[in-house]
Amino acid sequence: MYQVGQIIEKFINHNEGALFNMSDEGASLIVFFNNPTENEVEQFKSGHRFEIRFTELYGVIMMTFKIGNLSWMDAPYSPHLSKNLTKFSFPDENHGLALTLIFVDASTGEIKSLRLLGLSSHFTKKFFGVVMEQKTKEFSIREYTNTLNKIYSTYSTIQIEKMSREYCKL
Repeated sequence: MYQVGQIIEKFINHNEGALFNMSDEGASLIVFFNNPTENEVEQFKSGHRFEIRFTELYGVIMMTFKIGNLSWMDAPYSPHLSKNLTKFSFPDENHGLALTLIFVDASTGEIKSLRLLGLSSHFTKKFFGVVMEQKTKEFSIREYTNTLNKIYSTYSTIQIEKMSREYCKL
């Protein structure tokens, strides 16, 4: 498991952006900023606002995130690309998906912040429904990449966020 201050070799010189993934243990959101400011690091810590949304565009799940006072960010997601997702375990009625938020300095590979969040049961049920439906469909990495290019050439992050009906605010 990761620790704050740890340098992860594969994260050194990583592209800026966000990666959302799921495994049997829960979900992770890794956000990469080059040389983040003190304010940016602070926004990822407990006590600061976190909002997550999702929508499906052209058959691709698009996640959007608002972390503290930072701008909205987005990340595509496909369960077909989650190597460690072998089963869907619905949390009980009063619990939701566990999300680990990891903030990384992309220039050095250093983990600047780790935060565990519990998403709402309502959001989790809606999200799992879409993910399970997608898992039953045929998947082509080439089509997925082409669709992502279409989405990013057509919509801004803010437009994607505005199209997202399902959300969870913490």
